Amino acid sequence: MLAVSRLWWATGPLLIVLVAVISFVLARPAPYIALAPGSARSVEPLVSVSQLSGGPKPQTEKADDDLFFVTVSVRRPSGIEALFRLLDDTNEVVPEKVITGGQSQEENRQFNLQLMTDSKDKATKVALERAGYQVEVTTSGAVVIDLDPSYPVAEKVRPGDTIVKADGKTIATSEDLVAVIASRQPGDAVALTIQPFGVREKRDVSVELAENPENGKAQLGVSLDDRPSYEFPVKVDIDSGEVGGPSAGLAFTLAILDRLTPGSLTGNEAVAVTGTIGLDGSVGPVGGVTQKTEAAVEAGAKLFVVPPDEFADATEAARGRLEVRKVTSLDDALDVLAEFGGDPVPPKGSAPPGG
Repeated sequence: MLAVSRLWWATGPLLIVLVAVISFVLARPAPYIALAPGSARSVEPLVSVSQLSGGPKPQTEKADDDLFFVTVSVRRPSGIEALFRLLDDTNEVVPEKVITGGQSQEENRQFNLQLMTDSKDKATKVALERAGYQVEVTTSGAVVIDLDPSYPVAEKVRPGDTIVKADGKTIATSEDLVAVIASRQPGDAVALTIQPFGVREKRDVSVELAENPENGKAQLGVSLDDRPSYEFPVKVDIDSGEVGGPSAGLAFTLAILDRLTPGSLTGNEAVAVTGTIGLDGSVGPVGGVTQKTEAAVEAGAKLFVVPPDEFADATEAARGRLEVRKVTSLDDALDVLAEFGGDPVPPKGSAPPGG
């Protein structure tokens, strides 16, 4: 007993400290982000269409409640929570910087709310044009949507920044910037004039171009989108609350279009939709599709419409519990919904309803 007692007094305090340190590490927030299934919200009740002063009076249909946009629950877990979430195949744990791009939590929240605003504007433009209205659009820069934190650009640029000049050339669209980069070599420095997110003042930076590992050409290492402004003929409001990001763009487009055209796009079946919407009606990739699929299943959706890049993951996550279809454009989505029993929209070129 004396030997055991001496051993305890020699090692016991060390074990206590070790347990305390491990407990502290597991309890404190980890530098990771946990993605879990979020909600499936009915879109059309969130949409309202009204007349602008001096503009045409739109004719709208009653809002249906069977078209859903799906979300991902995002939180910063403790160490022990992250370990438990790794055991759940509907959850995902990723490094925080992958999600935030180096932004603070508040910066990232504001940026995602701005992405949501941009997404609603694009959805409004695409839906109104498909319904027969004319929408004037101008662009004034290339917005950085995402970036690779391992590239030199991450030291000078943040998501949400708008690039308005490159090597002295005015940048009106993302294609303008791509053209400038294409004329350079890896290792070259490109001079950029940037308007930071939420700030009027511009700043100049010099960024070293990286090498694309697939083709050896110069690349900046960012995902881009055009910064547009619009002149809408009618007023469209979408109450998205505090949900951020651009991934509900296609769902918003379909909801606006369904409010403006007769019949039901979904055929009165529960349909979940995810995917960004481009100004040309193209459908772009989104994140968190495994979690969104689970949210769609839990909401009772019979069909899940997704971008092509997410089709394989969504099909695997669905496990036969709902039908998954991939679409590349708004027209593709309308065709899929018609096959599923939805009513067709009027042909392109038709006069706007009530207009």
